[in-house]
Amino acid sequence: MKILHLISGGDNGGAKTHVITLLKELSKHADITLVCLLEENFAKEAREQGINVVVLKQSKRYKLDIVNRLVEMLKKDKYDILHCHGARANFLAMFIKKKYSIPTVSTIHSDYKSDFDNNLYKKIVYTTLNYFSLKRMDYFIAITNQFKQMLVDRGFKDNKIFVAYNGTRIIEKCYSLSKQEFLDRYNIEYDENKVYVGIVTRLHPVKGIPVFLKAAAKVLKTSSNILFLIAGNGDEKHTEKYKEFVINNDLGDKIRFLGFVKDIDNFYNAIDINTLTSHSESFPYALLEGSLNKKATISSAVGGIPEMIIHGESGLLFEDNNYEQLAEYIIKLAGDKELRNRYSENLHNRIKNNFSDVDMAQSHIEIYNKILKN
Repeated sequence: MKILHLISGGDNGGAKTHVITLLKELSKHADITLVCLLEENFAKEAREQGINVVVLKQSKRYKLDIVNRLVEMLKKDKYDILHCHGARANFLAMFIKKKYSIPTVSTIHSDYKSDFDNNLYKKIVYTTLNYFSLKRMDYFIAITNQFKQMLVDRGFKDNKIFVAYNGTRIIEKCYSLSKQEFLDRYNIEYDENKVYVGIVTRLHPVKGIPVFLKAAAKVLKTSSNILFLIAGNGDEKHTEKYKEFVINNDLGDKIRFLGFVKDIDNFYNAIDINTLTSHSESFPYALLEGSLNKKATISSAVGGIPEMIIHGESGLLFEDNNYEQLAEYIIKLAGDKELRNRYSENLHNRIKNNFSDVDMAQSHIEIYNKILKN
């Protein structure tokens, strides 16, 4: 079985983690090639994980000479399936199918209607193009059952959609720095009596950063022993807006923006409570990876997250946009270390037993076999 995975190669979030984690494990069972359209960190990190990577540079999204190069590659090496990730890959697949007959499948990593919310032009143009591209795809892999239902509700055929949950590599100890060593890097004083609340996310409107900031502001009115840490970056306009909120509310010493954090497992080790405030999600790695570091988790109950976290057993879920409920849960966990430990242990075991990289790869092998049989 030969599978060609196609992606832009400029991703830095969950899609990158998903593809690299998946292909590293899949390569043990099938002939896998990853084609990136950009020579960036994505390709470099994939190579470091032993994945066969080919970079076919596409200078601009609408430069379609790349289509002939991809068709030639698919024909010459006799690939069985073209597996696309993201709007750019989906767009190219639409043209590839006109020139070469090959089963195409696209992984739905997120709600495609929200992918370009931070740019009006891209939202209008790219979202529309991606929709037309998806309508011409043969099959889909949804990250959660909720995402499958979303596609069905939008007119995509049920029998063309498979479900395969994100999975993560199970490692008992992921971090290399102590809590104090990591915080020292960012000139943050370590205090064993403080509770550190963190979030790992892109600073993008769909990620609900104002929900996190408003909840933090509410918590800090009554709790002085809590520090909030934000790991991630985004476009300048939104980043500045979030920082202005912190300054205007005089919270600069209580809410810290760390920017992009490469050694993310050390960040998870440094915090006590892991949060996510997204308005839309699939099956986020920010929670999967946090669970490996045994962190108590609070998240918005969106997308496939309720399929990952059982409320009141392996974490706490709040209604989307309800920052007051989030604040209440933060105060509850910050004051109860035993409850934090119980939730973190339960979530860790749930992820280890149900959502590993091995489970994810096996699901994909089964899906590929069904596609080829059809």
